[in-house]
Amino acid sequence: IGQDRPSYAPGFGPDNAVLGDPNQWFDPAAFVLQPAGTFGNTGRGAFDGPNLRTLDLALAKRGRWSAGAGRTLEFRVEAFNLLNRANFGVPELRAFAGQADNEAPLATFGRITTTVTSSRQIQVGLRARF
Repeated sequence: IGQDRPSYAPGFGPDNAVLGDPNQWFDPAAFVLQPAGTFGNTGRGAFDGPNLRTLDLALAKRGRWSAGAGRTLEFRVEAFNLLNRANFGVPELRAFAGQADNEAPLATFGRITTTVTSSRQIQVGLRARF
């Protein structure tokens, strides 16, 4: 991806160009191909991608397991992405193929095809200290 940026179509701006759907994060109708040899009028960093939210939790219980100093047993349960939220990756940013003037945006523009975190994971652990 080079430094080219598209321009906003009339009536669109950073407030209404983002749809927020993983199948079409950006509204393709909101962008037009900039004139050849110029930068478009969309500012650098003008758009936010999907946010990242995850909740991790760990529970631990310690107790003695036999007579003697320093002998403890620890039981742990850890959960990662406890709410099992899908955290989407970066949307496809290539808006135009650049083959002709006044071309339509690519069908894949704004589509999200990846996630950045795994699904819910739970692990159980037992540690003995002696």
